[in-house]
Amino acid sequence: MTFSVGLGIDVGGTNTDAVLVDLKEKKVLSFAKASTTKDDLARGISDVLNRLDRLLFPKVGLVSLSTTLATNSIVEGRRRRVRGFLIGYTPDLYPPAFKDEVVLVSGGHTVHGDEKEPLDIEKIKQVLEQIKGEMDAYAVCGYFSVRNPDHELRVKRLIQETTEKPVVCGHEISLQLDAVKRATTTLLNAHLIPIIWELFDSVKRVFIEQEIVAPLMIVKGDGSLVSESAIRERPIETILSGPAASVIGAKYLLELSGETQNAVIVDIGGTTTDIAQLKEGTPRLNPEGAKVGDWKTNVVAIDIRTIGLGGDSQISVDTRGALQVGPRRIIPLSYLGYTHSKVNDELMRLSEIQGSLPYGSVTDFWIQIKPGVGNSLSPLARDILPYVSGEPLSLLQLVGLTGRTPSEVLQGISTLQNLGIIQQSGLTPTDVLHVIGTFQAWDRETAELALRIFCKRHSIGISHLYQKLEEAMDRQMGVRILELLLPHSVSKLDDCEFCNLFLDHTFRRTSDHEAVRFGVSLRDRIIGIGAPAHAFLPSVAEKLGTQAIVPFYAGVANAIGAITSAILVQEEILIKPFQVGFRLHSSVGMTFFTELAEATDHGKKLLVDLTLQKAKKSGASDVEVVMDEKEIWVTLETGAVILIEKKITARGMGNPRLYSDESHTP
Repeated sequence: MTFSVGLGIDVGGTNTDAVLVDLKEKKVLSFAKASTTKDDLARGISDVLNRLDRLLFPKVGLVSLSTTLATNSIVEGRRRRVRGFLIGYTPDLYPPAFKDEVVLVSGGHTVHGDEKEPLDIEKIKQVLEQIKGEMDAYAVCGYFSVRNPDHELRVKRLIQETTEKPVVCGHEISLQLDAVKRATTTLLNAHLIPIIWELFDSVKRVFIEQEIVAPLMIVKGDGSLVSESAIRERPIETILSGPAASVIGAKYLLELSGETQNAVIVDIGGTTTDIAQLKEGTPRLNPEGAKVGDWKTNVVAIDIRTIGLGGDSQISVDTRGALQVGPRRIIPLSYLGYTHSKVNDELMRLSEIQGSLPYGSVTDFWIQIKPGVGNSLSPLARDILPYVSGEPLSLLQLVGLTGRTPSEVLQGISTLQNLGIIQQSGLTPTDVLHVIGTFQAWDRETAELALRIFCKRHSIGISHLYQKLEEAMDRQMGVRILELLLPHSVSKLDDCEFCNLFLDHTFRRTSDHEAVRFGVSLRDRIIGIGAPAHAFLPSVAEKLGTQAIVPFYAGVANAIGAITSAILVQEEILIKPFQVGFRLHSSVGMTFFTELAEATDHGKKLLVDLTLQKAKKSGASDVEVVMDEKEIWVTLETGAVILIEKKITARGMGNPRLYSDESHTP
C-alpha cells in the first residue's frame, strides 16, 4: 500500500482544523473544522477527524500537529513539580518567580570555557535524595555552559542515575549567550514536559480509535517540524507553533498558485490575529527570541505580532462612546442561539423592556463550561453558579433568580469567569457578519435581535456600527502590520502623537471635504488566513495601499502548514584563539587544537555528525547539510591582524519519514 497521504491538525484557541493532503501530488483531499475543547484537546481532535474522509485514513503515512498548548500554558502560569539546578548562578540571574523551585549550586565556567569553580556535586546528591520521587521533571543550567557544557552534563547524568524523570540541560535548548534567558527557557521547558507528554498520550489514543498508524510530528515556533520523541524533551520549542503553522500554510498555498514569495501574512482566528512577513519565500525570524506573555526566551521562532482581535472578540462601547473590539474572546450570540433556542425568547423580552434597564450588558449571557469547586469559590460566586449550570442566562434573568443586585451578580460572574468556570456570550464581529450576510453558519435571527438592541441602546445605526467596526479592526491590524514592517526602532506607533493623528486619518473613511489626506503604500500584498479573512482584510489592505488575497483553503491553512513543512535542525561551533592554539566550543564539549585549519576540519566533521544525528532524531530522511562560516578579525596598533573568533553553523534540512509497511512493527 502507498502511504502518501498526510494528516495535518491545528488546535487553535477557538477551532480545531484538520486536512488530508496528498503529499506527492500536493493536493488537498479533505478538510474539516470543529470546536476546540480546552478541557480535553483530544475530544476536539476526535471530533474533527470524524468529519474527514475516513476512507483515506488507511493511506495516512504522516501526522503533524500544531498547537497553542505550550503558549497558553506559559501565559496562564500553569506549573508542575519541577526542580532546577542552576550552576554558578547568583539570585539576580534568574526570574524571582522560580525561587521556590531553584537550587543554586557552586560551579560554572568563564566566557573562555574555563572552570570558574568546582562543581558541588555533593549538594546535588543531597537535594536529589530529599526530593526523590516528588518531581515531574528537572532542569539543569550552568553559567557559560554554551562555552563548556561539562558541569551540565555531569549533573544530568547524576539525575538520570537517581531518578527516571526527564531532565534537559540549558545548552541542549540554546547556544546563545544570555544567562538569564537561558535559565528562564530551561525552567519553562521543564514545566512543559509533563504537559506535552499528556497531550501526546491522549492524541495517540485518538489515533488508535481511528486506526491511524503513522509517525507523529509537531510544528516548532520557527515553522519547521520535529518528531514527537524529540519534542518530548524540548516542548518549549513549540511555543508559537500555531501561528508558525499559519505562515507555512500561507507559503504553501502561494507556491501552489504561483504567487510572489514576498507577502504579509495575516491570520484572523476567533481569538487572535497573528501577523508575520514572508520574504523571498522564507518567514522572518525574531532575532531576540520568542516572547510569550511576560517571559523572554531564546527559542528560535518566527517574528509574529499577535493582537487580541478575532471573529469572536467582544464588541463594546467605552465611556467616551467609542466602539471597542476585543481583546476578550466571548461566545458569539449567533452560536449561542444556534445551540440554545431559548436565547431568542430572552432577547425578544429584553428588546421590549431595554429602555427601563439601568445597566449596559443587556445582550450578554453567561453559561457554565466546566465544573466549579465549591470550596474555592466566594459565597457570592457559589450562590450564582447553580443558576448558570444549564441554559445560558442574561443579567436580567440572574438578577431575578438570585435576588441580588446587578453589581453583585456581575461581581460573582467576574470571579467565575476568571476561574474559567463560566463563559460570557455577547455581540461579536461574527454576529455582525451574520446580519449583513457575509457569513452564515449559525442563527442569524439571534444575531439580528442582539444587534438591534445594541444599536438602539447606544443610539447608532446598523450601517454606522459596521463602519465603526471596520475602522476599529482596520486600525488595530494596520498598526501591527506597520510595526512589523518598519525598522525595529519604531516599536510603538501608538505612543507618538503625530503617529496617532496619521493613523486615525489612514484607517477611517475619508471625506471629500478634508483638506489633508494621509496614505500608506505597502510594497507587498496581504495574504489572508483564517475563516473571517475574506470579510475583514480587503478593507485594511485598501487603506494600506495594497491588495488582499484570500486563498481558497484559507480557513484551514494552519492545518495545511502543519503537514507540509520540512524538518530543519541547526548546530554550531565556535573556534577562539587560546594561548598558542585554538579552542573549539561545541554542544558536546570543548577541545584544544594547535592549528586553526585542524580545528576547522575537526569542527566541520563534528558538525556534520551532530546535525545528521539531530535530524534523524527529529524524524528526517534524505538530510541535506549546508554550512556557513563567519570569521571576525581585528587589526592591532602594531599592524598585526589577529582572529577573534570563527563561527561555523550547520543547517540540516529534510522531509519527514513516512510510515511504510516495511517500517511498521506490530
